[in-house]
Amino acid sequence: MVTAAIWLIFVAAAVRPPLRRGPFAYAVFVATMSINEIPSVLLAAFVTSMLFGGRPAGPVEIAGTGVLAGATVAGLIWLQVRAGAARATLERGLDRGLGPDRRTERRADDKGATLPPIPWWPGVLLPFQRRDRRVTRRRNLAYGPDAANHVDLYRGRATGSARPVLIHLHGGGFVSGGKSRESVTMLNQLAAHGWLCLSGNYRLRGQGQHPNPLIDTKRLIAWTRAHAQELGADPGSIFIAGCSAGAHLAVSAALTPGQAWLQPGFEDADTTVAAAIALYGYLGPRTAAPDSSPALLADADAPPVLIIHGRNDTAVPVDHARAVAEHLARASRNPVAFIELPGTQHSFDRFGSVRARITADAVEAFLDWARQRG
Repeated sequence: MVTAAIWLIFVAAAVRPPLRRGPFAYAVFVATMSINEIPSVLLAAFVTSMLFGGRPAGPVEIAGTGVLAGATVAGLIWLQVRAGAARATLERGLDRGLGPDRRTERRADDKGATLPPIPWWPGVLLPFQRRDRRVTRRRNLAYGPDAANHVDLYRGRATGSARPVLIHLHGGGFVSGGKSRESVTMLNQLAAHGWLCLSGNYRLRGQGQHPNPLIDTKRLIAWTRAHAQELGADPGSIFIAGCSAGAHLAVSAALTPGQAWLQPGFEDADTTVAAAIALYGYLGPRTAAPDSSPALLADADAPPVLIIHGRNDTAVPVDHARAVAEHLARASRNPVAFIELPGTQHSFDRFGSVRARITADAVEAFLDWARQRG
């Protein structure tokens, strides 16, 4: 009964986080992120623990254990079902943010017109999938002089013309993280569908003070464009995305093309990108300097931006991302799509979960729209 009660507490916290602010809110994220994203796996673990954890001693314990276990099972099933709600939310958010003509401004193959069906079976049965047989990965290509300046390249096996590029930056609060942690599902999917995906590391901890990671990001953009021919990339079709702290870098880089002081040693390099994507991003200031805040970098020439954030995010609360999205939308002549995912925590793409796969579909739809728009 004690085991069932402990499980139920964690499940309840995932369904409705008890804290959204304050020093313990991050602990809520750590405790509930996996429960929220892979509830089917944890359901199997819970049932196994109940079956092999000993028998209740009497009728009171039998009844109490039954109630607690039943509530836990129901909660885990609900968390799995709730993940599917992301599809409709993302579809509506893309329509609202990109305009009513999004579905008609598409290529002849109808790609991006509507999101694919909810990927229940791969998200439930293959949540730990990290490789895709359709994709090859080259690891640790050096893009700059610092030891942190390495990138992984994801490429589909099919050959063809120069591919559009998505550059990805990981999260970790500028102190931790790595290029093979978040968004692997999205990178594999895009690579399998004809994209060239690059997931890069950047300077962290003591070396991660502003603007060093942003300089690294812009260096990666410049390196990609300079090596486009050997990479098989289209230098005129480069997009950027990031998670958490990486979202800060992605949006900041998209809003500061060609700014020489952020490009020491490569001042004349073209660091423009066609669009930016922020997944559960920290988009606030890093220092007191205005140039460390993405919201203060926006102008009318900013490229299209897609911001996706979890409504239940207790690590980086959604209200600040919402405010930044509104500011960017007022400043830019290009669309800014902001989407709040219901029942969603931080780091929702750490696994190959149902929600992560649905989000990858939405990101691909946004990228196809941006490419078609030119």
